[in-house]
Amino acid sequence: MSVTDSAEPVLRGSNKASMRASNERLVVTLLHRFGALSRAEIAARTGLSAQAVSVITRKMEAEGLIVGGEPQRGRVGQPSIPLALNPDGAFFIGVKVGRRSAEVVLGDMTGQIRDRLVQTYTHSEPGPVADFVLDAVARIMARGDGARASGIGIAMPAEMWNWSALIGMPTPRMDGWRDLNLGPRIAALTGLPVYTRNDATAACGAELMFGTADLPANFLHLYFGYFIGGGLVLNDRLYDGPSGNAGSIGSMPIEWQGRPRQLIELASIHVLERTLPAGRILTDADEWDIPATLLDPWLTQAARSSAHAIAASCAVLDLEAVVIDGWMPTHIRADLTGRIAHALPDFDFSGMSMPQVIEGSLGRAARTIGAVAVPFGAHFLVDQSAPTVASAE
Repeated sequence: MSVTDSAEPVLRGSNKASMRASNERLVVTLLHRFGALSRAEIAARTGLSAQAVSVITRKMEAEGLIVGGEPQRGRVGQPSIPLALNPDGAFFIGVKVGRRSAEVVLGDMTGQIRDRLVQTYTHSEPGPVADFVLDAVARIMARGDGARASGIGIAMPAEMWNWSALIGMPTPRMDGWRDLNLGPRIAALTGLPVYTRNDATAACGAELMFGTADLPANFLHLYFGYFIGGGLVLNDRLYDGPSGNAGSIGSMPIEWQGRPRQLIELASIHVLERTLPAGRILTDADEWDIPATLLDPWLTQAARSSAHAIAASCAVLDLEAVVIDGWMPTHIRADLTGRIAHALPDFDFSGMSMPQVIEGSLGRAARTIGAVAVPFGAHFLVDQSAPTVASAE
């Protein structure tokens, strides 16, 4: 995650006592973005008085949200003590629902996964998937630090019922997703706030908040899963859009071999699966046991069609970069990233800027970490976009 390192304040606080809760969010946001900071550095970046920062941070230390490091000596005056987020300060549950697997995890304030339950399936039947998720949430909350969870995030595809033809499942069996109400059911079970976000957008948010890639302020994130999806970051903020589907690049129309197609039909992993004798890729394996004669044509098609979609996106959005990630082995992701970067110059970028192509850093974990990131952001960070919040009623 890239943030300009400046001595100037990047976020503004209030010195009024009534704003202390907002100022605590401000401190968490700074420590999340920049890592360990001294009280003097926090005051300089926020405009808060030294006294106000001292009061806020001491309260947060007492609550266990932040911890002090070793004193930094070698400067004039008293040694400064760097403050950092305490990984054990708060916990969040993440629920990832996909077309081939569901996963429920417990994450901490640094995005690390502490507990995990997974179920794989051939078809995403709404009833059995919901049963697993509800049971897994209850089990994780009943053990270890799960009882301390302060919120739950759900990352799942939008309108699951619309994709029955592409996944080879009869429409009547998918219609149950329309009225599944997974978020409200989890809220009723746990009594915790539940937030829902499109799974590809969640993957983008995970890279923004917890990834290690060097990111600019404006970028498009492509996630190659069973279906390809996307997310959009503008001015260092994850942008969901009015319906939560901003950046849904899988629906991008592509002129391909003389007829209009959607990118989802060309660059998704399921397109590769259809060419395999076994018919399914074990996407949780460290390697894909796929002959180059089958893998290479898919990589070529996925890269070329994605480059087409990226070029079209740049005509509308002034993008500095595009980030490539996916549910695939890291060396295949690196290969795909290189192919997309190689294909982009074939398109005419007159009147627009060609974006940098960056390899993502979270891979298979991106959507799950993205689910954890949603309640973390909602509870502790400032200037967050608003995911859908479920009610138990």
